[in-house]
Amino acid sequence: MDALVLFRAYAAITTLLVVTYLAWPFELRQWPFLAVSLAALPAVVAALRRAPAGSRAPWWLMLAAMVLYNIGNLIWIWLATVGGRATGDGSVADVLFSVGGALLLAGALVLVRRRGRGDIGGVIDAVITAVALGGVLWDAVLLPAYLAQHLSPLREVAAFLDLLVLSGTLGAMLRISWLPAGRSASVRLFAAGIAITLAGKIVAPLAVDADGVRADWTNMWYLAAYAALGCAALHPSVATVVTVRQAPDDDLSRGRLSFLGAMLALTPLVGGGRAILGLPVDGELIALSSAALVPLVMVRIARLAAQRRAAEQALHRLATRDALTGLPNRAACLDLLATTLPVVVTASPTSPRTTRPSDGSPAVGASPATAASGDQLAVLFCDLDGFKPVNDRLGHAAGDELLVAVADRLRGCVREGDLVSRFGGDEFVLVCHGPGAVTAVSDRIAAMTTEPFVAGGEQVRIGVSVGAAGARAGDTVDDLVRRADLAMYEAKKSKSVGTLSLVLAA
Repeated sequence: MDALVLFRAYAAITTLLVVTYLAWPFELRQWPFLAVSLAALPAVVAALRRAPAGSRAPWWLMLAAMVLYNIGNLIWIWLATVGGRATGDGSVADVLFSVGGALLLAGALVLVRRRGRGDIGGVIDAVITAVALGGVLWDAVLLPAYLAQHLSPLREVAAFLDLLVLSGTLGAMLRISWLPAGRSASVRLFAAGIAITLAGKIVAPLAVDADGVRADWTNMWYLAAYAALGCAALHPSVATVVTVRQAPDDDLSRGRLSFLGAMLALTPLVGGGRAILGLPVDGELIALSSAALVPLVMVRIARLAAQRRAAEQALHRLATRDALTGLPNRAACLDLLATTLPVVVTASPTSPRTTRPSDGSPAVGASPATAASGDQLAVLFCDLDGFKPVNDRLGHAAGDELLVAVADRLRGCVREGDLVSRFGGDEFVLVCHGPGAVTAVSDRIAAMTTEPFVAGGEQVRIGVSVGAAGARAGDTVDDLVRRADLAMYEAKKSKSVGTLSLVLAA
């Protein structure tokens, strides 16, 4: 049978049984009740068969919950039949209902964690709001009803915690099921089942008579919850319930922050107001409710702080890194020079302008000792020779591939503490420190050019023209970079592709 046809048939039959529940004779009402509750079992099994492998945890937990619920229902009906209408409540069946409820909530939380992991901030806000409203509901509505029934403190605490957990889970489910992007009917029906369950937990204690007997019409809420959860399991969208959807921007605006602050203060304010009016107040449980919200708020604040740090780091990377090669960009290079240059003390004499042959021998016009002594800080301005023909012939994608390959090799040419940056286009600037830096680094660049590069699936050869300038007393950043740039153009005049030419600036 088609999945949509099966879903519609199941929804129609279970809805009919729910709305006609009170029309059945009282002694026969256990049959429609069992029909709806037991029908949820094959529905969840069908969800397990259709859900993708690795995303079945919510449905396994729901199946275990439905098994315990139905065993509890059978015990409850048997006790009610044998011992009277009131006997079913407060029996061993309640233990099964509690465990089944915990499993159902665990399934909902697994669903929230997987589907809502792209919207953690929104989910936390929804949970804070729902728990705060649940605390108010307890203090203003349910507490007077439980006090009138003279429940034991243990059962009162259990009921209170059940309410808070259900409220928080419902808030999270509503958040992930009503986001504008990627709405899922199965998720909405799951949320509806949790909401109806919560509604049943609220109306049940309000419908207990003086003899402690709960009105039979309250069972319709639980029947409706079974029907909604079964529909969630049978809907064709069940296969996508754990798919992560695009979440809205997590913008904790002033209005949203004010609303969350109001939610935090709501429960204590209502409790304080009731105390002033002389109405019954459960101070311990109100304090527990407020304390439960504090970790959520702290997690929310911690996430916002982490997101802000990540955003600042991302902006810093964008501002200081070349997007293509990952090298520091022009701005980062100039900033480094502006920081380093004032503390550099140059001890070497000014070298005359010289040209270094492509075979790696010392530069013409300078002795090996002069070339080796170098400056404490030197800038090597590198321009690729033969890059434009490669880019024009093979295309921009191949040109980008070549630039990335050159950047990777240049990283291996410098020493620890040196900097390789992409100045723009096919220009790279290296900042080197220490005696002999220019000679050592230029030797490595010369060796780098002897091996071909791969770009666009072809082997290509390029050369590098390098202009080197050492820092001198009184230099500005512009002075140092300009001398290296001019030296690079001198080197380029006698350049052939596939070799290296080095000029030391005067």
